[in-house]
Amino acid sequence: MSHPVLARAAQFQAAFYYSLLLFAILLLIVLATGYALAGIRAMWRSGERGPAAVLLGAVTVSFLALAGMYATAIGGLIITNGGGGS
Repeated sequence: MSHPVLARAAQFQAAFYYSLLLFAILLLIVLATGYALAGIRAMWRSGERGPAAVLLGAVTVSFLALAGMYATAIGGLIITNGGGGS
């Protein structure tokens, strides 16, 4: 095999592992947010509306911050790996 073929195979393998890592991170963010919202919903239904509202705000801000960092990381990976160019 020539060097360009091996380099392309290595890039594909790295991209595959990065995609698995990014999927795992996204899954963790979404599941953690869902779990927190389920707990907040139970608090709201039990009548503890003040603490539930505060926690809802904190979970929302945290989710938006993590999603923003996630999007920035994906953008950086796409740019540094060529972004589909030749």
